[in-house]
Amino acid sequence: MRNDRARLQMWLRRGILPALLLAAVFFSGAVQAKTAEPMPKKPLMAAFIRDGALWVKVDGGGERRLTEANQVRGPKWSADGAWFAYTRGENGQDLWMVHVASGKSRLVAAGADGRRYVWSPNRGLLAFERNQRLYVVGTADTSQPVEVTGAVGDIGDYAWLPNGDGFLVSTAAHLLPDGAWTPVRLIEVMLPSGPAAGGSRAKPLTVLPAKLNDQVVVGTSTFKWSASGKWIAFLATPTASLSADGNTLCVLSSDGKQLKPVDMMVNNANWFEWSAETDSLGLISGIGREAISNKQLKVAVAPAFRPGPSYTPAGYADQNFTWLTRSDIVVQRAKESGGISNPEQRPFPNLVNVKLSGGQQKRITRSSTEAGDYQPVALGVNGLAWVRSNKSTADVMLTPPEKIGKKASVWIKDIDIGDNFYEQWSWGSVLKFY
Repeated sequence: MRNDRARLQMWLRRGILPALLLAAVFFSGAVQAKTAEPMPKKPLMAAFIRDGALWVKVDGGGERRLTEANQVRGPKWSADGAWFAYTRGENGQDLWMVHVASGKSRLVAAGADGRRYVWSPNRGLLAFERNQRLYVVGTADTSQPVEVTGAVGDIGDYAWLPNGDGFLVSTAAHLLPDGAWTPVRLIEVMLPSGPAAGGSRAKPLTVLPAKLNDQVVVGTSTFKWSASGKWIAFLATPTASLSADGNTLCVLSSDGKQLKPVDMMVNNANWFEWSAETDSLGLISGIGREAISNKQLKVAVAPAFRPGPSYTPAGYADQNFTWLTRSDIVVQRAKESGGISNPEQRPFPNLVNVKLSGGQQKRITRSSTEAGDYQPVALGVNGLAWVRSNKSTADVMLTPPEKIGKKASVWIKDIDIGDNFYEQWSWGSVLKFY
């Protein structure tokens, strides 16, 4: 017993125990990924929030409540669809996970940053940020969070690498006594490949310029990879007050050697998305935090990534969009209303199908004075979904792929209202498709 205690203390002093715990967590997830049977094709499923509780709907199988009404927000599916992660509490400060089949929940971390928790793309591992450090935890009841960025220090933001072997993180810039900021570095943090592999390993990728578009760079958004994996899109952000109005959308080659500033836009990572088939990047450009004016849909194509002309007609403002095909985008659009101070009097948005080749555009839904159509989501063979809301109540609409623009029906009735920041409506806090 005395020898075991001495060995434990030695491991703690030398940092060996955290490395062993991390390796065990990661290796367990890797084994599960390798030995699990292939998942059969599942029907359309969605997680949603109603009256502060988490629900799940399976097409053809009805709805089922998974949690009590405890101010739940932000449901996110695990890669295999067996788990949700979500936040609970007045400010979303506590991170939880729930097993879908059994409905059993457990607290993952109290006081975690509710905005930044992401499942591995191919393992039963959940990453989350707390106090500018990155942690990973498994789904087993005995799994405990393990920090993976100890060698990096404070981070700004992060994303899983596409193969699930680690993360791309940005370091947090710090203000120096002379008024300058420390540089923002992008670093790949690789997880161990097994219990004997030791702790995570840090591999520098690039250092961002001190300034972009005459703005000091102090952080980044999350990172998104193109279809080929050759390019990474992210926002380079200035200080907090400035970042609400204007940030530089950048594209970086995956080897870190080519950085291409693309356009200026608000600090909204939902407003830039890669095509699933080509290295084409869709974006909503335009500075100013108010989403009711100067917001235009554009597309930037590899390798130059110079944004083409705006697809948004004069007098209109675009917001959330989805790639329907490699040459079709469905976008949320409303008349500009910058001169209308009363939010209740601003026009509601509708959905428009934009043909990138030729620029032909067609309304999918009609403008209404009663409600608007928000957050289109392309669902492949399951068609197109979106949220219809009057800003007090909201339903989830669904149309089959052969009926887009012709026939839609209510798929989920009465979900909670999404997040709103200066009319930047985000419904991912209350709705997530699998």
